[in-house]
Amino acid sequence: MSVRIMTVCTGNICRSPYAQLALGHALDAVRPGAFEVTSAGTQAMIGNAVDPGSASILEGRGVVHNGFAAQQISERLLEEVDVVLPLEVSHRKIVLSYSPRHLKRAFTLKEFARLLDSADAREPWTQRLAGLATPEERWGALPSHLARERGLSRAPEGADDIADPYRRPQEVFDRMAREVDAAVERIVAFEEQFS
Repeated sequence: MSVRIMTVCTGNICRSPYAQLALGHALDAVRPGAFEVTSAGTQAMIGNAVDPGSASILEGRGVVHNGFAAQQISERLLEEVDVVLPLEVSHRKIVLSYSPRHLKRAFTLKEFARLLDSADAREPWTQRLAGLATPEERWGALPSHLARERGLSRAPEGADDIADPYRRPQEVFDRMAREVDAAVERIVAFEEQFS
């Protein structure tokens, strides 16, 4: 059994596939086979490959993206997901319209990383989640901790969004990748504590 994470953006060709593949690659290096990361779009360009702007960054890091095909978010897809990481607050609202049960299991990617930090500052994760030996146990308990933290740690409006680089210059894709990478590093650092 693996922890199932889904990233979500609009077209599912720029941000969410980049986040899916970068996060999946990084988590697999720490905990091989323990995580399954997928992605979907709220207005997916169904069947499309990763946008060249994101693909070039992934290729530069040796992250394989061949075989990726954009898919539309649906209630059925969300049924199989433990944690949803949209790239914008507006995407989170759409996720919840499909699956209200994900209320405490859907965080924007930046929000998730930010809440991991603020919660850790109050009480280290290794203490909070002591006794939860497997990734499934940890990630099963983690969202309820972060949902409580959400009420204590508010960000300014827009601070938890990652801008859409679609049809924009490569530097906008590079900025998107840096923001995603910073969040991925924080998420992976969380998991590494339990090695």
